[in-house]
Amino acid sequence: MQRRSLIAGLASTAIIPHAWGQAVPTEIRMLVSFNAGGATDLLARRLQSLLEPRGHRLVVENLVGGGSMIAMNRLAQSPPDGRTLGLASHGLIAQIVAREIPLRLDQFTPLVRLATDPSILVTGAQSRFRTLADVVAAMRTPEGPSVGAAGPVGTAGHLRMMGIAQDMRGNFNYVGYTGAARLANELMGRHLDLGLVKPNDVFGQIRSGELRALAVLEEQRLPQLPEVPAIIEVGLNPHPFGRITSMTYAVAPAAVPPPLRDALIALLREAVLSPAFQVKAEEDCYVADGLSGAALQAAIAQTAEAIRVAQQRLRG
Repeated sequence: MQRRSLIAGLASTAIIPHAWGQAVPTEIRMLVSFNAGGATDLLARRLQSLLEPRGHRLVVENLVGGGSMIAMNRLAQSPPDGRTLGLASHGLIAQIVAREIPLRLDQFTPLVRLATDPSILVTGAQSRFRTLADVVAAMRTPEGPSVGAAGPVGTAGHLRMMGIAQDMRGNFNYVGYTGAARLANELMGRHLDLGLVKPNDVFGQIRSGELRALAVLEEQRLPQLPEVPAIIEVGLNPHPFGRITSMTYAVAPAAVPPPLRDALIALLREAVLSPAFQVKAEEDCYVADGLSGAALQAAIAQTAEAIRVAQQRLRG
């Protein structure tokens, strides 16, 4: 019996050598800071079916609480052996820049970007806002409309909206939500004027006609919503503080040996760039570019700097 247990234990922690010359654990635990069923959680679970044929079992563990603190703190303290990874985001970057949590970006090794999400401005089907021009006019009134996004004051959604309001010399009243589901319900119930969301979070309600998309807060329109204007079309800068990229990327603990880091990157990039993952990205309106290495580090640094500038403006 003891021999069988030992064999089972060795099998569960086995490693598989790949063509790129480094062993990757057959079982990988992915720590997710958000509830099961949300957009970030679904990204991790899409990887499960793609890694399994490649000889790897991905176990998704949802550790919700403290913003991203609980999951990411556990990851930072995990051995850098490739058996525990996590999903980081622009939200984590904002928390770290604002020193809201006792973590640092250098406690993690960025691996591969799974998704970048455009931001869109939406309203309820019965709302008084019919066009982007209506939004601009309302924001230039003294009271301004109510605008909701995921996260409290100082997080990415609030900072994006604050920059746009400053660019147009406008006003708004911010309402922070724990997630897109409640925000959408508030819009549909006419308890909130406008919402800043990822398309993936509300595509169902847009398609059903319960929500109306008014603007894309980027430089160009989205192929999935060709009739919705980009905010730049009315002369507004979508990134007045610098580019704050809404993104989700896989990370490992710091000090992962370079050969193992490169092997993990190769494995995850292969999955993200696979036709199955790309088809889902197209359907859900996010970009899965598989960015890695120095380019991913630069994108993280750029977002961190833009958030730092925006938070300084907020305090000043």
